[in-house]
Amino acid sequence: MNILEAKNEIKNAVRIYLAKDANGNYEIPVERQRPTLVIGAPGIGKTAIMSKIAAELDIGFLGYTITHHTRQSAIGLPFISQKNFGGKEYSVTEYTMSEIVAEVYEAIETQGKKEGILFIDEINCVSETLAPAMLELLQHKKFGAHKIPDGWVLTAAGNPEEYNKSVNELDMVTLDRVRKFDVEPDYEAFKTYALNSGVHSAIVGFLSLNSNYLFTAEKNPEGLELVTPRSWEDLSYALYEYEKLSIPVNISLIGGYIQSAAIASEFAGYYAIFQKFGIIVSGDEVENGKLASLDLSDSNFEERFALAEIMRAKAVKIADKAMAKAEAAEAALNVAASENVQAGVKELLQKYKSGTLGRYRKSEYRTVIEGLSELNPSDFASKYAAECEAYGQSHVEKIENVLSFAEKSLGKGQELTSSVTSMLTSENFVGFIARFGCPKFYELDSELLLGGGDKAKEIAKRALKDATNKSVR
Repeated sequence: MNILEAKNEIKNAVRIYLAKDANGNYEIPVERQRPTLVIGAPGIGKTAIMSKIAAELDIGFLGYTITHHTRQSAIGLPFISQKNFGGKEYSVTEYTMSEIVAEVYEAIETQGKKEGILFIDEINCVSETLAPAMLELLQHKKFGAHKIPDGWVLTAAGNPEEYNKSVNELDMVTLDRVRKFDVEPDYEAFKTYALNSGVHSAIVGFLSLNSNYLFTAEKNPEGLELVTPRSWEDLSYALYEYEKLSIPVNISLIGGYIQSAAIASEFAGYYAIFQKFGIIVSGDEVENGKLASLDLSDSNFEERFALAEIMRAKAVKIADKAMAKAEAAEAALNVAASENVQAGVKELLQKYKSGTLGRYRKSEYRTVIEGLSELNPSDFASKYAAECEAYGQSHVEKIENVLSFAEKSLGKGQELTSSVTSMLTSENFVGFIARFGCPKFYELDSELLLGGGDKAKEIAKRALKDATNKSVR
């Protein structure tokens, strides 16, 4: 199973555990809500999918690495209290609230979500003294005498024994209380995540050509070679900052994240090619139609593929910005039309602080929060929504210019086909063409993907329907 398949299974589990009957009671009782357990190599995205699920379901999220806890912090500290039994006073040992349970209550307050996911990482690395408490947690959703609040679903993760010396084999008693998923590194799953999370285009392009480099963990005479999806994503953040500050990217930077000399060296070579074309098409000349094409007659496949990936990233970035504005505008209109604008603004602020918003959405949400707080909410929301709609419409031409440039420079071969196909993996790009249309994209879809334009249009229709359903919920 890959990480995206596991994500879908866990998301469905959370949904059924939070389903309620007509009286508001949970359909599946707490003791029958089996925690999900993901076992997989380090760095493949186990924690990331848990927080992503919470964001998609609009519920709270709290993550804990259980190896950082002692028995005392997990179940609470003992204290003596006085109790009366049968008319006699007795000294009784009680326990303070578990630090973890207390954190859940704090998360409810700070995140404003009564329901959520409590994620316990490295659950198969707990000490022997803590193991009994973990078994009680899995069975009864409680630490010591204190229950996890109703509505908070338990999920967990761990590493296989070959990757962590501290791993303890899970016994049958424990496994009988969880839904276990064994997850393997998978490039297609990572690519879908990367294209929707803004992972640097050079990394996406490089791994598209070298998918076997996504993950490696091998011992050789020189030491341990370790490369994981987390390595690539962390490198992505560093590359963006180096580029922003005009710091040259060198092998020392790359090797600090990609702990394989051979893979780091190959990526450095690809990044140099990527940068060459990136400099040529930097700025807004392509988007504004001022640069019609490049002569690539002397370029090899790797160079052409790099340019195709740069064009894919340009088109998706334009769509990302437009959809960030569209989403923020919808939120502004909903709050302005609500009975309690102040409460609506507070909820937007909690979402802004949650860390689940991407860079562009965070900026737009800040604008909305400030506008709704300081101005007439209805006037602001209407004006802002009109501006965002106009922005989106005007950027259809920009995407079409990017697509035309790619077609004229690359022709209608494998490189352009890969670029267009990858665009359909981006939720924001698909949402953009569903909302604003894009004739040039439909034309290329028809010619390259043999869909007569129908494939892209059908995907766009489904995206628009899903977006509508989300807003209704």
